[in-house]
Amino acid sequence: SAGVPQVDRKGVRNLGEDIRFIETDTPSFTSAPSFLVGKAIYWILILLMGLGAAAVWFLERRNAAIKADVAGTRNRKASRMALGKLRKAKEYLDKNLYSAFYEELHTALLGFVSDKLNMGMEELNHDTIAERLSGSGVDKTLIDKYMELLDACEFARYSPSGDSSAMADHYDKTASIISSMDQSMKTRKSSGAGKAAAMALILLLTFPSPSHASDNPWADSLWTAGTEAYNAGRWQDAASSWNSIVSAGMENAELYYNTGNAFFKAGDYPHAILNYEKALKLDPSFSDARYNLEFANGQIQDKIDAVPEFILVTWYKKASYLFASNTWAVLSLIFFAGTMALLLLLLLGSGARSRRIGFFGGIAALLIAVLCFAFSRTQYSDWQNAGSAIVTVPVSSVVSSPSRESAKDLFVLHGGTKVTILDNVGEWAEIRLADGREGWMPSSDFDVI
Repeated sequence: SAGVPQVDRKGVRNLGEDIRFIETDTPSFTSAPSFLVGKAIYWILILLMGLGAAAVWFLERRNAAIKADVAGTRNRKASRMALGKLRKAKEYLDKNLYSAFYEELHTALLGFVSDKLNMGMEELNHDTIAERLSGSGVDKTLIDKYMELLDACEFARYSPSGDSSAMADHYDKTASIISSMDQSMKTRKSSGAGKAAAMALILLLTFPSPSHASDNPWADSLWTAGTEAYNAGRWQDAASSWNSIVSAGMENAELYYNTGNAFFKAGDYPHAILNYEKALKLDPSFSDARYNLEFANGQIQDKIDAVPEFILVTWYKKASYLFASNTWAVLSLIFFAGTMALLLLLLLGSGARSRRIGFFGGIAALLIAVLCFAFSRTQYSDWQNAGSAIVTVPVSSVVSSPSRESAKDLFVLHGGTKVTILDNVGEWAEIRLADGREGWMPSSDFDVI
């Protein structure tokens, strides 16, 4: 509108780029990296989950067998006993014996429910019967019809001179209702197996996960000293403090990351790259270390075009870098526990739907568990592999053989370039570049990641 000043808006412009800042919170230091998939406790947990699932299955089967011994025979005979009573009632119906007919019909109705639901005679009242039938999956409409027939039989028993015109109708309804309730209870889904599977999942997930806390006051002191030196711009002092922790045999990804930052600020790009690579070797999901590594690689002299890798391999690596190795390991344990729970649902579930969920859900959970394990194991294998190194001298000549006298110069590498170590002969190492070129260089010219 008129009188309102207009602002010429522009995008935010970068004035300069820099590496990301150091980690300031004191981390836990360990004498060796802790990879859960490389420890016996991981496989012990897997074994315990399998044994736990087997124990739940065994106990459920045994309990089912015990219950079947007590109530199964009675349950199976319920319909047959009721039909016997109905046949007797039919005989009284044909002879028009009013009181005897309704007595037998009443006995058939109560006897069926008593045998089918394993109820004692003292429990056979209207409220308890309705509650138990409803809990067994019988439809409310069917229960109401059953109760109406039960009332009619009880009324007729105490009115022996009642109207006999409804006898045939009551007989047909009794036969139909008993048959319908029997079918309804047979097809009802059992919730016991589902509850057992859920309980098994809860129990399997309650295993304590291993932790590796450290209590090293001297390491914490050196960490703090390095942080203070870095903030004061004393890059070499910061690198020295943090390197002292490494020299004492302690390490973690944050330590290497901070050391890399100190070397970068001091202009020592090769050692900055070396430490960023070490940080990512311990934790490939460390996004700040990956960003700073790419930034530092842009400062070195050699630019080597890597041989393109298969796209699925690239996707696999990117997926595995989403979380640290131990995170993937814990996820694999969780999904394996889910697999065991769903397997129990498949084996113990009586309904077709619960078995389908157990089957397809179990397959999906198992595949995810295997994939999580593969991601975790890949990171662990990368950490074990000492086949990569960083050139740490300003210039290194790569020759055709492990000798100065008879070798021919192939190419020159500068500090910060990453190489793959293929072989070692004395003080020489055969190396390969990312573009596929190979040659020999002195082992003193590089540091292994």
